[in-house]
Amino acid sequence: MKWVTALAFGAIVGFVLPTAIDAGSGLWTDSWTGWGTVRPLAGSPGLLLSLPVFLGSALGLRLVFNWHTR
Repeated sequence: MKWVTALAFGAIVGFVLPTAIDAGSGLWTDSWTGWGTVRPLAGSPGLLLSLPVFLGSALGLRLVFNWHTR
C-alpha cells in the first residue's frame, strides 16, 4: 500500500470514528480520547478530526498491507 493511499484511508477513519461516536454529545471530546482531537471547521458543531487515530490507522494500514504483499 502506498503512503498516499494509507493517509487517505487514515483521514477517512480519523474523521468518521470520532464524529460517529461523539455525534454532538461530547462523549469523544470530554474523555481521554479528546486528546489530539480538533474541530477542522469552527462553525461545525459535530465534525471532528482525531490526529492520533488518523496517524495510527494510516501507519497500521501501511504495515499490515505491506506485510501481506510480501
